[in-house]
Amino acid sequence: MTHQEAPELEAFVEAAKAKGASDEFLTSLLARRGWPQDDVHSALGRYWERQTGLAIPERTGGGESSRDAFLYLLSFSTLATWASALGSMLFQCIDWWLPDPVSPQQVYNLRNQVTWQMASIAVAFPVFVLVMRTILREAQERPERLQSGVRKWLTYIALLLTAGGMICDLIWFLDYFLAGELTSRFVLKSATVMAICGAIFVYYLGSLRWNRDTKVALVRRRSLRFGSAAAAAFAAAFAIGLGVAGTPSAQRHVEADNHRVQDLRTIGWAMHNLQQRPGKLTEALPASLGELVGKGVTQAQIVDPETGKLYEYREKSGTLYELCAVFSGPQEAATQFWYHGKGRVCYSLDAAAAPAW
Repeated sequence: MTHQEAPELEAFVEAAKAKGASDEFLTSLLARRGWPQDDVHSALGRYWERQTGLAIPERTGGGESSRDAFLYLLSFSTLATWASALGSMLFQCIDWWLPDPVSPQQVYNLRNQVTWQMASIAVAFPVFVLVMRTILREAQERPERLQSGVRKWLTYIALLLTAGGMICDLIWFLDYFLAGELTSRFVLKSATVMAICGAIFVYYLGSLRWNRDTKVALVRRRSLRFGSAAAAAFAAAFAIGLGVAGTPSAQRHVEADNHRVQDLRTIGWAMHNLQQRPGKLTEALPASLGELVGKGVTQAQIVDPETGKLYEYREKSGTLYELCAVFSGPQEAATQFWYHGKGRVCYSLDAAAAPAW
């Protein structure tokens, strides 16, 4: 409601102030009578403009709200990224350390998942730290930035999500406890969720008390403690991830070994298909692997991906033959037939029999 629409409000404020009523009393009194707070503040503002003879100054820097939104959205999104990646990676490692005999972990898939989580943390966490450093540096110059409405809204959202995570974790834990199915891996997973969500919840719950009167040095110390604990968890998780996934060079050797197994499988199927015709065998074994090129096999599939040398091929008797390759290391996730250790490994196959591998 504007000044022209409520002259009685203007007149009442003028008379009440003349009697010594305080701004707080008038704001509370008029609010109880149904007046919008903005209208009351506007009426009080015009009263003081008349008393001082000066217009209420407009605050400069109208772009601060959009900048605050960008910084806080970026900080909270990177927080969600590295925190969820950290939890997921620790879950994968717990499954690896304490395997479930009912559903064994596939190590090849585990490596891919762990490396993805490691990359997510390695990118998101430094960005989070840089953004928080920017926010605190600007708050040191202008402490009122700590009262940003955007920050409070996003903080409450973060608190809601972390509180929901802890509540679900407790329900999950109690359900397993009552069912008598608690295991070491389950307890560790539950503790991981509680630790990550709990640390974030405590830090951001405390941050809601920050305002323009809060000492920025205190805010920086609290943020430094939170950041240091997160950095320690990040470093430990990264080291564990390297232990599970291996270094990039080790990963390359693993991929090369998987490539070798796939090549040998492809060659085996091509040999079987060449021998099969309706009702009878129609071809002898090829003299070399080169004869298979264009018959279900490419040139790249008959040579080692790292050395470029042909895989070893040797005819035995009838339709029996042998394929050999030199592997970089043991294949933990291979099927029983294609399991291999490190070094030269040979496989005996029969082109007349349908492959069972």
